[in-house]
Amino acid sequence: MKLKSFAKINLFLEVIGKYENNFHMINSIVSRIDLFDEVEIKESEELAVSFKGPFASFIDNNNINYLFQILKEEHLMSQTGFTVTVDKNIPVGSGLGGGSSNVAVILNYLENKSYINKEKKLLISRKLGSDIEFFLENDPALLSGRGKVNSRFKILSNKFILLVYPQKFLSTKEVYSKCKIIDKKSVFDFGKKNLSLDEIMRNTSNSLEESAINICKEINEIKNIFLTDKQSQYARMSGSGSSYYGIYESEKDAKNAEKDLLNQYPDWWTCVTKLI
Repeated sequence: MKLKSFAKINLFLEVIGKYENNFHMINSIVSRIDLFDEVEIKESEELAVSFKGPFASFIDNNNINYLFQILKEEHLMSQTGFTVTVDKNIPVGSGLGGGSSNVAVILNYLENKSYINKEKKLLISRKLGSDIEFFLENDPALLSGRGKVNSRFKILSNKFILLVYPQKFLSTKEVYSKCKIIDKKSVFDFGKKNLSLDEIMRNTSNSLEESAINICKEINEIKNIFLTDKQSQYARMSGSGSSYYGIYESEKDAKNAEKDLLNQYPDWWTCVTKLI
């Protein structure tokens, strides 16, 4: 069975405090975008996980093996194994959540096949990583604390997003560890269940940008390109980087910006996409 494993972007990310164990407390709105890995999963006699595609060679540690290890330790799996092949189209170490999305897709598959129940699926997702819970369902979400889904809603938007990845892998742990900013928490009215993209982007930011830029100067270059582009309505880093994006009114504007950028930086990866 082949499954689409979508990427995400953080529309904003505020670091609003720290826990005693040094984990950071966040406030963030996250949405899936129409960029995806493809996960092929088949029952087999033993477990085999492999990666192919443009970003396969960047995979170092993967949570898929760890997921099946947990299932085995908790006696949730029979003798059945799985062959899992992931076609990696989402850049690795980019703040787009590809690895977390891959695990979430497999967890949903295992629930659909009655290997695990919904409660166990949620517990395992929280054990494995902070973004995985978000990817278990389709709608955008407000994340709080260490990334727990606080609420889900719809985002009204027909705008286009130009994603840029400067081919630099950033460690989430390192970016957070260098973050000195503690933000005031943004508050939204989720009672109406629909938010516009403009109201989310207008008065928010990403607290991790400064520390990410200190590690990766290319992020600042991308940021300045978007800020000087009159057609770009908003510009922001996703997650802990190094992906950065600009928001455009039309696909034509986004494609023109992409063309200009690649003329100047042909080695960078780009993608024109939308929120889903």
